[in-house]
Amino acid sequence: MEQRITFTSGNVTLEGMLYNPGARKGVVVTHPHPLYGGDMDNPVVLVITESYRKAGYATLRFNFRGAGGSEGQYEEGTGETSDLLAAVERLKAEGVEEVVCSGYSFGTWICFAASLKYPITTDVMVAPPVTFIDFSQQQCKRGPRLVISGTNDSFAHFETLEGLVPLWNAEAKLHVIQSADHFFSIHLKEVGVAIDAHLS
Repeated sequence: MEQRITFTSGNVTLEGMLYNPGARKGVVVTHPHPLYGGDMDNPVVLVITESYRKAGYATLRFNFRGAGGSEGQYEEGTGETSDLLAAVERLKAEGVEEVVCSGYSFGTWICFAASLKYPITTDVMVAPPVTFIDFSQQQCKRGPRLVISGTNDSFAHFETLEGLVPLWNAEAKLHVIQSADHFFSIHLKEVGVAIDAHLS
């Protein structure tokens, strides 16, 4: 079972939900934009977390600064990247040797930005909002490995995303969910199946 924890990012205290079965591998899962109601209890975040848990990973989903019970306020990606790095270190403190990050929506931007600058791998990106946020067009040696997107996602114009993924990582797989919008309301199971197949 997950346990509620707190950890610090600079002078800010963050809350998270940790599951650690004594695994060697772990994942930090990031959530949608905190200014638009995004938090660690988002249904897509829960699906991502569950897939990794079933695959034997330790998992840590957490609230960025200013979201839920985490202290602080939104810092336009800079503070949130620090939060992600702090979460990775918190998971490593559990004895987890290999930690990746995976996220949904805004959370994918934070994961990818961190992977461009720091030795952390972005594994799965669900619905990176490339129409809403200016994602880098740089190649990244540390992921993503899998990108999941719906064909009706107004925040992630499919043709734009289709062009960006090979620039990010030529070996990344783009998994398309037909008719899904940004929120995957009736397509949550398909998101989980795609991640399960990736991790198997």
